[in-house]
Amino acid sequence: MGQLKMTRDARPTAEAVFPEGYYMRNFQPGDEASWCACCIDGSLGVTECNAEQFNKIMTTESRVKPENIYFLISPDGDVAGTATFQFGNAEDEGYLHMVGLDKRYWGKKLSLPLVNYVVNKIIEGGKSSIFLTTDDWRLAAIKSYFNADFVPVINDGDEEMIRRWADVTNKLNL
Repeated sequence: MGQLKMTRDARPTAEAVFPEGYYMRNFQPGDEASWCACCIDGSLGVTECNAEQFNKIMTTESRVKPENIYFLISPDGDVAGTATFQFGNAEDEGYLHMVGLDKRYWGKKLSLPLVNYVVNKIIEGGKSSIFLTTDDWRLAAIKSYFNADFVPVINDGDEEMIRRWADVTNKLNL
């Protein structure tokens, strides 16, 4: 069973408004283990928190530039979350990739502003469409994606995908 796919156009999204004291910044050397901590519990293929794991997943991917790996920093200076602008398959396409929050920051309403921030960066980068992939059980993430104007991708006649999206939207009461 493949992942769910969502897409949106390049209309500006809402401004990324974070709770007081939170801010965004780009990747800096030394962030590798913190990036992994944000992604390890989200079934994003991260199994360890170390620089090797980060490099295996992120720096070997030619469509990811380090300056497009973003970090949400907490008021205490900790890395609270991450999301990446990856280049899509088409020249005018951006991919919202590896969105994750450190589990200490779950439930603090940080996902939507994090997503909006990176969507706006993708738009600023000149992309005319944006897509992401996710899993059926990542309901909180999917809710944030809907709130950031993403819509499900369902190919004509794909009954399984119709059923899966119906199940997700029912669970989210949409």
